[in-house]
Amino acid sequence: MAKANLHTHTTYSDGLSSPNELFSLAKQQDISIISITDHDTIEHIPEEIELAKRMELDFLIGCEVSAFQNRKDYHILAYNFDPDNEVLLEHFEKYKVERFKRAEAIAHKFNSLKIDLKFDDILNESKNAPIARTHIARALVNAGLAKDTREVFSKYLYDNGPAYLPKPNTSCKEIIDLIHYAGGVAVLAHPSNFYSVRELENIKKDGLDGIEVMHPLHSVQLQNYYRDFAKKYNLIETGGSDFHGTEHDLMNFSLFHTDESAVEKIIEKSKVIRSKSVFQHLWTKFFCFF
Repeated sequence: MAKANLHTHTTYSDGLSSPNELFSLAKQQDISIISITDHDTIEHIPEEIELAKRMELDFLIGCEVSAFQNRKDYHILAYNFDPDNEVLLEHFEKYKVERFKRAEAIAHKFNSLKIDLKFDDILNESKNAPIARTHIARALVNAGLAKDTREVFSKYLYDNGPAYLPKPNTSCKEIIDLIHYAGGVAVLAHPSNFYSVRELENIKKDGLDGIEVMHPLHSVQLQNYYRDFAKKYNLIETGGSDFHGTEHDLMNFSLFHTDESAVEKIIEKSKVIRSKSVFQHLWTKFFCFF
């Protein structure tokens, strides 16, 4: 069966590689199906579709969408949605502004800790991408204010750390509904040990379609646990390396993947979502099948 890596990032969010470099790596490592799931941005997708065609790779439209509820971050992988959906595009435009404000406030927090982080250094690191904690950590390292990004996260930017600020409150249900509105499939990214059974069951009730089973954060025991959870609740099992372009990520790129059967299930599920009468009645004009 063809190998599929359904969780990767590029310079359009907090990755270090361009889409072209990422696709070249996929060709080298015998990955036939790829999804770029940059954080909270989809403007680049038409370019990636054309690039994938030229490089003879199967491409699954994707995005990693942020949610925050009950003082916890949730990352929801959206697949096979309409990237021209106006409501989705508007959401990401607003969220980009919120990330900018959050990054400014985090820079002030570092300054109050007597660490001379300049906001312009963060902007230089993120360029035009939505600003993530990774960009802030890299800005500190490049300014000589930390040894590496791991040090930044372990000392300052971990959840509820001294320089941490949460993202805006956007519930999992709101994000899942938004993904479904655009005709897409919603998958919980890298649950690892972050969530209790009750929290996982609640997000399933919110309309979740799948769960990421294969991921570098998941031991064999966790993979088996989430595979059983998926079977119990009839969720699609997905997998990917969460590639960001570091040396460690290069080793994981072809180790953590799923296969074409998961992609087929995602496509079939999106067809079901788009065929519901409420979508046909209200939002037909937004949908473009891929």
